[in-house]
Amino acid sequence: MTIKQTGWIISTPSPPKSPCPADYISWYQNCYKLVEKAETWDAAQKACEQEKGNLASIDMSYDQAFIAGAVLQGKADAWIGLRRQVLGSYAWTDGWPVFFTQWGPGEPTNIKDEVGEENCVEMYDDGRWNDNNCLWTAVLCL
Repeated sequence: MTIKQTGWIISTPSPPKSPCPADYISWYQNCYKLVEKAETWDAAQKACEQEKGNLASIDMSYDQAFIAGAVLQGKADAWIGLRRQVLGSYAWTDGWPVFFTQWGPGEPTNIKDEVGEENCVEMYDDGRWNDNNCLWTAVLCL
């Protein structure tokens, strides 16, 4: 695009090209995609791995706000890449340390029933986190 003014020609720079594939959203050198398909946590993680990624890791409030607002937009609950380990601590699928959380009131509850335990973490459409049974189905990948 060129803007012409008497005696001067000013060229405007092209907008920066996104480093992400066309159906992804770029944020702080990461690419995010919301896949609106109900899957178990394991199936969702496997689908993300097939695209050379993981379920989303959230390591600061800026990421939390971005995912809750720009990606989910109040559409549905979605799995994130946080899962409870054998000794009870939580770990991100991509190996990032857990130093930020956004648990909902009273969470995590770690409820055990005849179906299993609440070892996987979902983000509600309002941004709060909840531990849930990994066999439950939520929107696929962030």
